Amino acid sequence: EALAEVGVVLPFTTAGAVLAVTFVSMPFLVMTLEAALVGVDPRLEQAAATLGASRWRILRTVTLPAIRPALAAGLALCWARGLGEFGATITFAGNLEGRTQTMPLAVYDALQTDPEAAIALGLVLLAVSLTLLTALRGQIGRR
Repeated sequence: EALAEVGVVLPFTTAGAVLAVTFVSMPFLVMTLEAALVGVDPRLEQAAATLGASRWRILRTVTLPAIRPALAAGLALCWARGLGEFGATITFAGNLEGRTQTMPLAVYDALQTDPEAAIALGLVLLAVSLTLLTALRGQIGRR
């Protein structure tokens, strides 16, 4: 209600669906990056600073390259979790066809009336997931 007063409407909108998926999947990225950042040797960043590098340059040339594998892994986990999200999406954004309906919600709807269509949609989700995992295979962890 407070958000609606300032013109922000989230329930039953595409933005609401995106926010719901982001809310449930973001911890996968945050936890992965937190672990990677703790593992970065602070002496590398200190050495860059003593050589005159700005904070932005240290981030860009020392920290980000050091955590790149964890960033890729965290993004893949976040995406995979978001791809299969059902509960938060249907609760917060609804299941409006063509507006807030995600693939898992479409599978659920199709399962009620057309099981073959539900299987086909499930196979599409599986194919997308396998394609991404195959593309990332060997990339995560490689420096």
